Parts: sequence; structure tokens; C-alpha cells
Amino acid sequence: MAKALFSVPIFFIVFRETLEAAIIVSVLLGLAEQLVHDDPGRISGGTPTVSRSQSSQTEDDPATVEDGQMQRRRLIRKLRWNIFGGALIGFFVALAIGAAFIAVWFTQASNLWAKSEELWEGIFELIASIMIFGMGLTMLKMDRAKAKWRIKLHKAFNNRVNADREGKTGRWVLFILPLITVLREGIEAIIFVGGVSLGEPATAIPIATIVGLICGCVCGFLIYQFASRTTLTIFLIVMTNFLLLIGAGLFARSIASFEKNAFNNLLGPHISDLTGDGPGTFQVQGNVWHIRCCDDQGWSVFSAIFGWTSNATIGRTLAYPIYWLCVVIALILMKYTEGRTKLFGHESATGYRRKMRRQEKAAAVATVEHDDKEGSFEGALEASKESSSIRKGGTARLA
Repeated sequence: MAKALFSVPIFFIVFRETLEAAIIVSVLLGLAEQLVHDDPGRISGGTPTVSRSQSSQTEDDPATVEDGQMQRRRLIRKLRWNIFGGALIGFFVALAIGAAFIAVWFTQASNLWAKSEELWEGIFELIASIMIFGMGLTMLKMDRAKAKWRIKLHKAFNNRVNADREGKTGRWVLFILPLITVLREGIEAIIFVGGVSLGEPATAIPIATIVGLICGCVCGFLIYQFASRTTLTIFLIVMTNFLLLIGAGLFARSIASFEKNAFNNLLGPHISDLTGDGPGTFQVQGNVWHIRCCDDQGWSVFSAIFGWTSNATIGRTLAYPIYWLCVVIALILMKYTEGRTKLFGHESATGYRRKMRRQEKAAAVATVEHDDKEGSFEGALEASKESSSIRKGGTARLA
């Protein structure tokens, strides 16, 4: 009875797809709160540069405090609506596409979706890996430009005429990324559940699907709750590494999907009749390893998050380090353009300007210290003169 009411493969399939989507959405929700979180003692949502006297006045002004809190809550609400809006649209689009393909399959007695399953998976996985790549690199710079991003996003969501391009880009990233992620995971879940459910009783599908959705959402919620309470720097570093691990896995899986699609086209229309996992069901040429111990159940989670596979090809194996090599190159170029490192002894224009500013600042500090020393010396000299004159006057009176 338990086996007839609950399907373990369907549970893991739905759980891993929901977890992938929930991780991206939870990271974006945590990032939205971190972007609008002011520094201690600073709650005003206006211009980021104010004088000390103005800052002390605004800190003591109850009206300014209340206005800053309202603006911050309003901006967080808009960011959340953008993220949830993209996720919901992606979910409903995936639902519509899945329903359309299922209807065509049942009415036309031909599984058209299975013929292009790997191709669509590869396309969506490649798009998601590229977007995660760009998002991860952008997140690393946000801790040094917190106030700038808060103002830019605030202008973009208020539809300001003078909102620049970067703020609008950040706004659409928070909408498009959950849309693409949920759309890809939804379609992939529909494909896998549809394929697995053919060999499962109908009573085993609903409970496993619902439990998988709930567990995936709960894990994503826990990630969101933990991330929103960390400092911005630690949060960005940890989540960027986690996202890039997912992106590398997605990139490797996209290459594997394209290779499998080419192999299926080579075999022809009877590929669906092949069963098992022995020779003939996978491309032996270019295969690195093929094991049968680590493929289902708990290993499916590692496959979904980190791209693990029990059937590795040369293309999929090389795709993982190539993705990380691109990450390393991009990070080095970012540090070079920001002037924080040199390439082959050459310094960027930004680095040269930063060096000149440091030299000017050091010269100004040295001048101030020199003036302070001269002033203290002159003051000590005057004090010694006054004390000597006092002693002379006292001696004259005694005489």
C-alpha cells in the first residue's frame, strides 16, 4: 500500500527541481533585503552623501526616521513582487507548455516532446548557467556599491526619468532570472515526472509530487531566512560560490543534453524502445566512465545541484573545469579593471588613478602631521618661556 501511494523517484525528481528554483529565488529575496538595508544609524532613503551635521539632525528627526522606514519597506515590497512575479509567470508558462505537450501526446498518440526533450533541456540549462555566471560576478561587487545600487533600484522602480541603464538592468535581472529558472525547472519536472509516471500507478504520483514541492520550498525558505541575517559581504561570497557551483553543473548538463540529443538523432526513432543502461543505450565513444551505483535517489540531488552524473562523457567532464576557468578569468579581469591587481606588470587606468589618490592622501596626512608637530613644538616653546618668566618674577620679588 505504501508503494502504491508514494513514488520515491517522483519525490526526488520534484524535490531536486523545486530546490534548484527555490535556491535562486531565495538568493534574490535575500539580496533584495540586503540592497535596501541601511548602515547602522542611517535610515534615510535619500542621497547617500550628507554632512555630519545633517546626519545628526536626521537621526534625531522622528519624521525623517518614519519616512525612511516607509521608503525602505516600499522598495523591499517592490523587489519581492518583481521576484515572485517572475517566478509565478515562469511557473504558469511551464504549466501551459507541459499541458500543451501532454495534450498533443494523448490526442495524437505520439510523444513529440520526447523527441526534442534533450534539446530543450540543453537550451534552458545553457541559458540558466550563463545568467547565473553573470549574476554571481555582479553580486560580488555589490558590497562595495551598496548605496549606489539602492538608489539606482529605487529610481528604476519609481519610473524616474533620470534612472540610468544600470538600475533598470538590476530591476529586470530580478524579474528575468527567476522566470527563466522556474520555467526551466518546471518543464524539466514535467518531462521527468511524465516519463517516470508511465511505469508508476496513478495513486503514487500526487502525494510524492506535493511532498517534493513542499520539501523544496522549505529548504529554499531556510536558505532565505539564514542568508537575510548574515552580513552582506559573507552572504554574497557564500551564495556566489554556491550559485557558481550550480551554474557549473548546469553548464556540464547542457553539454551532456546536446550530446545525448545528437546520439538519439543518430539512432533514429526507435530510441524510445531501448531500456536499461548497458551498451547501446549510451554513446560508448568518448565516454569517460559509466557506473551504476550512484545514479538514483539521494544522488539525484547532487546531480541536480552540482551536475553529478554516473555516465560522464569527455564533453561533460571538460565543461565543468572550463566553466570555472571562465569564472577565474572573469574575476581576474574584474580586479584588473578595478585597479586592484596588475597583469604582467601592467596597471589599468583605474589602478593608476587609485594609486595617485593614495599618494595624494598620504602626502596630505604627512603635511597635517608635520603641521601638528610644529604647532606642538611652538606651543611647548611658548609654555617654557612663560614658565621661565614666572620663575624670574618670583625670584625678583624674593630679592
